[in-house]
Amino acid sequence: MHNYHEIQSNIVQQVRGLVSRSSRGDSTSELHRQATRDLEAAVSAWHSSFCRLIKFQREFIHSLHGWFKLSLLPVDNDNINNSRDNSDTYHFFDEWKLALDRVPDTVASEAIKSFINVVHVISSKQTEELKMKKRTETASKELEKKASSVRNLERKFYNSYSMVGISLPDTGPDNGQGLDARDPLAEKKLELATCQRRVEDEMVRHSKAVEVTRAMTLNNLQTGLPGVFQALTSFSSLFTEALESVCTRSYAIK
Repeated sequence: MHNYHEIQSNIVQQVRGLVSRSSRGDSTSELHRQATRDLEAAVSAWHSSFCRLIKFQREFIHSLHGWFKLSLLPVDNDNINNSRDNSDTYHFFDEWKLALDRVPDTVASEAIKSFINVVHVISSKQTEELKMKKRTETASKELEKKASSVRNLERKFYNSYSMVGISLPDTGPDNGQGLDARDPLAEKKLELATCQRRVEDEMVRHSKAVEVTRAMTLNNLQTGLPGVFQALTSFSSLFTEALESVCTRSYAIK
């Protein structure tokens, strides 16, 4: 475990210098969001497995320690040599139990748990960005419908005036009457302009959301992922030292 985490820690240190230029400006896709959700689920499972590993190892040695204490220690001193051997064995189990109790697994556990939160924040930000993207797409479709309606209405009016052989009415300010509020073409053009502004606003908001999501994702991975493996490397190193000391004790038992 220590060897692998040490290698992984060295690898993720390189994430600090990661700069993605080739896909710069690309918006989040459903595939991206699903990958982030899968990562969050995997890290959550990792955290649960890590906690169970430490819990079960401690419960095992606690049970073994208790069983040995109740079953194998002599109740009298008739057999001095056997008593000494059992005493040495008991101290071995005692040191094993203490070694596992003293291992600082909380730091490593909290580091994994913290990274779960980091990935969850990324997932939430991606979800917000996708909602903005859908609003932009919906507004764009509405704009296209309104533009098509205006074009059809313009053709209808132009064809109508062309057939009767009269000039188009002047709807400008020079006619002395201002804009005819009952003019359906003018109303449609006004709606089209309003919709156009709404689409432009949605596109700007979505573009900013893309930049925020990408910057936050990169920053969170650069700062969060190395911390996880640093904590696990430190934990596994201390765990290795603790078990090595226990093994050294076991070699002295005949």
